[in-house]
Amino acid sequence: MNLYRVLGAACIAGALGVGSAEAEEMFIGRWAATPSACSGFGGSDPKTAALVASGTSVSWYPGSCRIGKMYKLGQAVYLQAHCDGSGDVPITLDPKGDRMKVTWNRGKTEELQRCK
Repeated sequence: MNLYRVLGAACIAGALGVGSAEAEEMFIGRWAATPSACSGFGGSDPKTAALVASGTSVSWYPGSCRIGKMYKLGQAVYLQAHCDGSGDVPITLDPKGDRMKVTWNRGKTEELQRCK
């Protein structure tokens, strides 16, 4: 393959948004139980705290965590997270549209909505 073909393919892929970077995961973003919890920072329970997820970390009222291992089953994402002061914590994030079920450290499953 010549250099012009490689460069042409790279330009087309870039224009289409296709490349080596993975597509953004559905769980990434800011989530909360209520719209009023979306705008707040902090919160001491699942009803008042916003969950913020990136491709490398998850923060919610129990703590801030760095994602270690991750696997997916359908839309659900299963994380082994390294959390400040808590060690390794299992977290399940199961997004479906603008709703997401969250299970933190085998606790009660909470349903959150995407913050707008």
